Amino acid sequence: MKTNLLCPSLLIFLSAVCLTLAKQDTSTEATRAYQVGMQALAQKDDRTALTAFQRVVKLDASHAEAHYQLGVLHGKQSQWRPAIDALQTAIKLTPNFADAYLRLGEAYLIGTANAKDAIEPLQRALHLQSDLLRAQRLLGDAYLRQNRIGDAIHQLKQAMEDSEARYLLGFAYFQTEDFIEAIGHFEAVIKRQKRHAKAHFNLGNCYLRIGKIAEGRAALRTFETLTREEEQRRTLQRLILDNPQHLQPRYQLAELHIKRTEWELASAELKACLAIKPHDEKASELLGYIYLQTETYPEAVEVYGHLVEAYPESAIYRNSLGIAYMMLKKPRQAIAQFETATHLNTTNAQLYRNLANAYRQAGEREKAEQAYQRYQSLTK
Repeated sequence: MKTNLLCPSLLIFLSAVCLTLAKQDTSTEATRAYQVGMQALAQKDDRTALTAFQRVVKLDASHAEAHYQLGVLHGKQSQWRPAIDALQTAIKLTPNFADAYLRLGEAYLIGTANAKDAIEPLQRALHLQSDLLRAQRLLGDAYLRQNRIGDAIHQLKQAMEDSEARYLLGFAYFQTEDFIEAIGHFEAVIKRQKRHAKAHFNLGNCYLRIGKIAEGRAALRTFETLTREEEQRRTLQRLILDNPQHLQPRYQLAELHIKRTEWELASAELKACLAIKPHDEKASELLGYIYLQTETYPEAVEVYGHLVEAYPESAIYRNSLGIAYMMLKKPRQAIAQFETATHLNTTNAQLYRNLANAYRQAGEREKAEQAYQRYQSLTK
């Protein structure tokens, strides 16, 4: 009789143990999947990250951070409804999740153009963490869109170190027709970001409204130039997307980035050209120029060294290689390149000036003076 009474208790105990072990296994799987997702994010592999975080919430629906990461990833893909749902879930699970409130406000404001619903989560984010510049800017933007100009100005003044917040502050003053105050903010934005097209446009309009016609027209011309450049950039990107192996639009896009001093973007485009066509002269030449401009001289030596090997009769490439050597404090190697360049092109004054500087760096004053005299004779 005692054995029969113990059997049900034993079964209940074993069931509880199995359930606990199953939960532990599920929790471990969820943790591993989350780690996979975070590693994928670090490697900028959004697709793998999305799949991993979806697995996490399937295994553990209470994992707030995974819901948050899903919200961010859906937002990056402009899938705003799933982004909002995921972020709301993260907030329900962790009510003091400041970044989730921030992202939710951004999803409403940017993704769905719903400024009214954006305000509350952005206010909540700032209540939890008052120094979130992005939340301050977005909240100011939301107030502007709701025509709450006074609230927008008060909010945006707290984020003036953010260029876009400073632009919005100028626009808020423009809305109140305080053009003098607006001008100061638009000029501050342009000082930080010379190619901020909207700041130039509104600055031009401010100047026109206060009677400074010449200044207004100049600002509007700059806006038109920047707008054309942006249209050109989009056109070239479409051409590259349509035919990735075609080098000409890649050259043009790189040159546009160089014009705008967007060195990293230009370098990436030129490296793509060289991946398609190794040792391509034009891509190598432009990349070498970027390395000189960004003071990455060892890389410049490597690029121009290959160009000189391929085109030994080019005085220009030898001059550029010599400059790179000079900046690396290697005057002997620089002298060799400058001397050859002057033999190849005897009328280019700048080559002799560079040669004189290299001789001085090497401590050869007499030769430096002779080279400099030749430079002076060519510039008379």
